[in-house]
Amino acid sequence: MLKLLKYEWKACARACLPVYGGVLVVALINRLMEVLHLQNMLHGIPQLLAAFAYFGVMVAVFVVTAVILLQRFYKSLLGDEGYLMFTLPVTPAQHIWSKTIIAFVMCVLSGITAMLSVVILAASSSFPVDFASFIADFFRVLTRTEFGVANGLLYIFEAIVMLVIMSLGSILFMYACIALGHLAKKHRVAMAVVWYFVLSTVLQFLFAMVIMAGDSGIYNAMFGWVTYLAEAAQIHVVLLLMCVASAIPGAAFFFGTRYILQNKLNLE
Repeated sequence: MLKLLKYEWKACARACLPVYGGVLVVALINRLMEVLHLQNMLHGIPQLLAAFAYFGVMVAVFVVTAVILLQRFYKSLLGDEGYLMFTLPVTPAQHIWSKTIIAFVMCVLSGITAMLSVVILAASSSFPVDFASFIADFFRVLTRTEFGVANGLLYIFEAIVMLVIMSLGSILFMYACIALGHLAKKHRVAMAVVWYFVLSTVLQFLFAMVIMAGDSGIYNAMFGWVTYLAEAAQIHVVLLLMCVASAIPGAAFFFGTRYILQNKLNLE
C-alpha cells in the first residue's frame, strides 16, 4: 500500500506541483509590481498582463488537478497500464484507496496554494501582526463559549472530519462514474459523463426525499431522543450523524467501484 501511495504521489506531483509553484510565482510578481508602484508603466499593460496571467494560472491549478487525478484513475486501472497494475500483489480496494488518498492530498494542496496566492497579493507589513491577532481573537471567542474550550475544539475536529469524509466521497463518486462508464463497449469516456449526470440526478432526488422525510416527522420518531440530551451533546450528535450520513454514499461508491474492478473489468 505504501509503495502504491509513493508511486501515485510521484505521478501526480510531477504534473501538479509545477502548476502550484507557478501560481505562487505569478502572485508574487503581481505583488511586487504593486509594491514597486509599476501600475502606470507602459500605460499599465504589464500589470494587466500579470493580472491575466494570475487568473489563468489560478484556473489551471484546479483544472489541471482535476484532469490529472481523473486521468490517473482511468489510465492506471482501466487503460493500458491496468495490465501491469493488476499483476501487482495488491487488491483492487488498495488501488482505489491509494488513488483516493493522493487525490484528496492534491486537492488540499491546490486549495492551500490558492489561499497562499491570495495572501501574497493581500499581504502588507502589518499582515503577520493582523494574522496573529485574528488567531488570538478566534481562540478567545472559543474559550468564552458557553460550551467550553473542550467542546469547541471537538466541534472543530468533528466538522473537519465531516469535510474530509465529504471530500473523499466526492472523489469516490467520480471514480464510480468512470468505472460504470468503462462497462460500455464503446465511447467509455462519454458514458462516464452520462453516468455522472445520472447519478447526480439520483442523489439530488434522494436528498429531496430526505428533506421531505424531515417535514413528515420521521426524524422526530427516529432521533427524538436527541432532544433529551444536553445542548452541547446535541451538537456533537448532530455532527456525528452528519459524518455518518456523508460516509454512506461514499461507501456505496467505493464498494460499487471495487465490485466492477474485481468482477467486470475489461481492459480490451
